[in-house]
Amino acid sequence: MEVTFVGLYNDPALGQGMARYCHSLFEALQKYGLTMHNIYCDSSYTFPKKSGFDCFVTVPRHLLLSPKREGIYHITAPQAGLSIPLFKKLRKNKVVTTIYDLHPFLYSSHNFFFPLVARALKSSAQKSDHLLAISSLAKNDLIEHFGIPPEKITVTPLGVEPHFQPLPRKDRKFTVGYMGGFAKNKNVPLLIKAYSLFEKTHQGKSRFLIYGKGAQLEECKLLARELGIQNIEFMGFAPEEKLVEIFNSFDIFVFPSFSEGFGLPILEAQKCHTPTIVLSGAHIPEEVTRFCPSGKDEHEIAEQIEKIFENGFTFTREHLDHLSQFTWENCARKTIEAYKKA
Repeated sequence: MEVTFVGLYNDPALGQGMARYCHSLFEALQKYGLTMHNIYCDSSYTFPKKSGFDCFVTVPRHLLLSPKREGIYHITAPQAGLSIPLFKKLRKNKVVTTIYDLHPFLYSSHNFFFPLVARALKSSAQKSDHLLAISSLAKNDLIEHFGIPPEKITVTPLGVEPHFQPLPRKDRKFTVGYMGGFAKNKNVPLLIKAYSLFEKTHQGKSRFLIYGKGAQLEECKLLARELGIQNIEFMGFAPEEKLVEIFNSFDIFVFPSFSEGFGLPILEAQKCHTPTIVLSGAHIPEEVTRFCPSGKDEHEIAEQIEKIFENGFTFTREHLDHLSQFTWENCARKTIEAYKKA
């Protein structure tokens, strides 16, 4: 079988979930003997301009002008969906598209460009021959909001690299950690408020390390100063080669996002045997948060931090067995099944 990947990124060092997906799945599919080609963006733009320009200009151009090949065209940047109808008029290839989430559709007021992205997502969903949803939640959203027939969607959960595993823990101050973006949906201010409540009753007994970059970073730094948090450090961007070490440096990882297509950091932390607290009722796949303590606001999240601080956290055999299913080999097998359906 011949497959051409079309997308934005293929470098996990960028810290983008889409880049991790493309790189890891591409390598896993090659191990199954597929003939793989890729078409990725090479523009000189940087974030956030790169993301918008490449979604609506560079990727469609690459797709429409790409060399004619046999087999499946797998579009890994669904924001480029407005170009799919024209591509299908020009070529006879089947098109399979990965849908990560419907966040731009569900939260269209959060970003000026979200309504346009939502249109592109809908075009991808309706005009592709088959869809890959990275979670059961994404599949249900496609059915509910875009009216996509269930048989047109294959759920392909993401994988976690095997090097995410527990390391010997060093004696240190109890550490609460966050790693991720600072977009509005990441909800980092809520976590800062929760840690402030916890720190007030445990002066000098803990520290709070925050890794990442994004639009709300300066707002979060200001909030931490206003709340008078003493033991907080903003560590900057976390390089790919340091992720395992960083997750193992946390006693608790808190991921307060209210909406994720998948939430891969939640699984990566748990694979390192770091207990992970999430937001109750968040729009995140249940299969990812199944064994995670949760809280609906800063008070309940502070209480969950307190419980683990006082009593620790045990990873049961059932919990570890559940985590073991998230591999890129499993993702590749399900992806090949979808190619065959297309």
